[in-house]
Amino acid sequence: MDDSTHLAAPLRRRHFLGAGAAVTGAAMLGAGTTGTATAATPTAAVAPTSTAASTTASTTASTADAFDQLRGVWSDILTGGSAVDPTDPDYATAIATIDATAAAAIARYDNSAAPASVYTDLPFTHVENASGTYYRIRDTAIAWATPGSAHYQDAAVVARLVAALKLIGAAYYNPSSNEVGNWYHWEIGAPQALVNACAVLGSQVPAADLATYLGTVAHFVPDPTRQQSGTVLTTGANRSDMCQITILRGILAKDGALIALGRDKLSDIYPYVTTSDGYYRDGGYIQHGAIPYNGHYSYVLLNDLSQLSLLLNGSGWPIADPQFSVILDSVDLTYAPFMYDGLVMDVVRGRFLSRQGETDHDAGHAITEAILRLIPVGSRDQQKRWKALCKGWIERETFTTIRASATPARMALVKSVLDDSKVHAIGQGPDHVQQPSIERAVHRRPGWAWTVGLSSSRIARLEAINGENQRGWHTGDGATYLYNDDNGHYTDAYWPTVDGTRLPGVTADTLPLAPSAGSGTLPPTTWSGGAVLDGRWGAVGLDLVPYGSPLRARKSWFCLDDGVVALGAGITGSSGHAVETTIENRNLHASGSNRLTVNGRPTPTTAGWTGSFAASGWAHLEGVGGYVIPPDSAPGATLRALREQRTAAWADIDNGPSTGGTTTPYTNTFATLWLDHGIDPSGGSYVYLLLPGASAAKTARRVERPDVTVLSNTPALQAIHSQRNSLTAANFFTAGALPSVGASGPASVLFQEHDGRLTLAVSDPTCTQTSLTVTLDSRARYRRGFSDDPGVSVDLKGAAPVITLDLTQGLPGTSRTVHLSF
Repeated sequence: MDDSTHLAAPLRRRHFLGAGAAVTGAAMLGAGTTGTATAATPTAAVAPTSTAASTTASTTASTADAFDQLRGVWSDILTGGSAVDPTDPDYATAIATIDATAAAAIARYDNSAAPASVYTDLPFTHVENASGTYYRIRDTAIAWATPGSAHYQDAAVVARLVAALKLIGAAYYNPSSNEVGNWYHWEIGAPQALVNACAVLGSQVPAADLATYLGTVAHFVPDPTRQQSGTVLTTGANRSDMCQITILRGILAKDGALIALGRDKLSDIYPYVTTSDGYYRDGGYIQHGAIPYNGHYSYVLLNDLSQLSLLLNGSGWPIADPQFSVILDSVDLTYAPFMYDGLVMDVVRGRFLSRQGETDHDAGHAITEAILRLIPVGSRDQQKRWKALCKGWIERETFTTIRASATPARMALVKSVLDDSKVHAIGQGPDHVQQPSIERAVHRRPGWAWTVGLSSSRIARLEAINGENQRGWHTGDGATYLYNDDNGHYTDAYWPTVDGTRLPGVTADTLPLAPSAGSGTLPPTTWSGGAVLDGRWGAVGLDLVPYGSPLRARKSWFCLDDGVVALGAGITGSSGHAVETTIENRNLHASGSNRLTVNGRPTPTTAGWTGSFAASGWAHLEGVGGYVIPPDSAPGATLRALREQRTAAWADIDNGPSTGGTTTPYTNTFATLWLDHGIDPSGGSYVYLLLPGASAAKTARRVERPDVTVLSNTPALQAIHSQRNSLTAANFFTAGALPSVGASGPASVLFQEHDGRLTLAVSDPTCTQTSLTVTLDSRARYRRGFSDDPGVSVDLKGAAPVITLDLTQGLPGTSRTVHLSF
């Protein structure tokens, strides 16, 4: 599967649908503050209800008016409609954005006497250029239909667009053409842009031409449930795209049955899934069978559904399926956990993190837009929370802000919350989230967030197809991401310039890998995941089996109030290459001079500096935080540091035919810290504490007052205790025991004792066991115990408290919580 699109300059991507979306349903469709949005003018039923000739004629006319009204609503969704005020400076800037897009397209028209293509730089030699042509036509049509645009209602512009549609329809995209190359462009990219352009242009497209184009769309998209010439069942975002195409074809053809078909086949998307593509109850979203995609495919789907709900609710074809509530719930479960100050975290963006034309902020803007568009159909509580969340993301964003590049349609949505004094921005939450279905965890504290990407026999290491993500080798090997006040750390050419073999959090063999190596592969291990206590603390672990390497290791991360404790054990290699655990690899941007201090001594800020230190003590990177390595925690390892300038181009990691980056070189300065375990280590280990936002002085104090005690760091069991929080966290890779807690099999366990009460969280990260028993310290004489989670029993009658989990109940890999008291 693929959803690649041609990235013409300026870049446009399919999930933006040219101008994104229009104002909220309340503003456009006259919706109230709760419930379902309603159209400004009620539409008529499709079927006539009277046999009288006059009644039939009246109903037929009314039906035609209903289709015309829907086409107008869709055009308004794309352009912003009457909400756009050209005299408002915000809208003037937004209009200038779409004008620039249209002007760039117009400048590339083939003005020869007998043009072979619409644009000189997009010859009809492959399907990517054909779909790219339709994108430009659509975007220019949107400018033509937007009041205040330099191209608004320009007769010459619309005449050229009508001619352009006819040219490409005759020369390339028609029923006599065979699908060659990427199926996506034939069945989604081109037809979606085509029907959007026709909807915006309306009656400017001659009826005969429109019928021809709709016949072409019907040829390539006859059934929204099938793709690739009918050979594959559509799922997720591909289904929603093709349903949207079908609905718009129905509107333009004035065929109510087609609208109903497209609407009804959306219903297959709504229910939660337990395997393969779709939404999971824990908030995860998967596309392509085993790839976490909360940060791309899922928001393409959300964008489609938010637009279609706005279009159809209040019409003769409303979305009435009660399971649409799953989509509404996904805002808080699927999208919000991975948003940070306007961007969406790369840990759930799959191969799209390598696209120059779709940064983490671009994706975050699309999510924000879709959520704002859904507000009218949310419950009262959802509306209030979503407005506050979106306002917070918009106001805190400082790098490539949503307002800087918004189209008029998107600006209308943004202003709906920014200009509302009753909406008060809120921060992120909850503090710790884990989604076992996609093997991702997010830990938040004021001023920073940390996340990690894992893989197992259930979740692939990475996706690298169509020339994309060629150096994403280790993104599923425990790569960690730290978000702080640097709102552009990953946006600013991080992925092309970073050393892909040294991603923070990763233990890797330096054995070279080929571009795209490991794409779609599943490790043979099952231990991947962790547990969450009170939505505040977390334990995460991974049985590491990297692609193409004999390296093996067990890794854990324990997430606390002021940082993350990282443990590694059983680090064994036999490739003849060095094995490294990267602690930090920070993008300091082109001329970053952030000071790196090691054990109290500042290091040089000159590019090319390297240093080697004993693997004990502390380090601090200005503007980022501190790193503590306890004595004797990394035997045989050496702490190494590097400050370097790295130059690369986006084309180096994405040379896909429709998404490939430019060859323009970008240079960034990186500060890198790693533990060198040597060549072919046997049973190596490490412990380090990451303290985001900590000063050098605070970092140094943590060495003297560590708070954290490592209870075990072996391949079988990794565990810590935090005195400050009275918290114990342990990852049992096999059955085992500490003095305070034991597990009958693989488990992730956290418990906290306070004022005669104990709260325990337990999960099975392997998702393979049917039952699990946890035994607590026999000295604890608790009298009462209960759990609100399914399949949990508490036995306090014996010498020690025993908790038994029936893992056939509840969601796989999720935490069960138990409360004990004296």
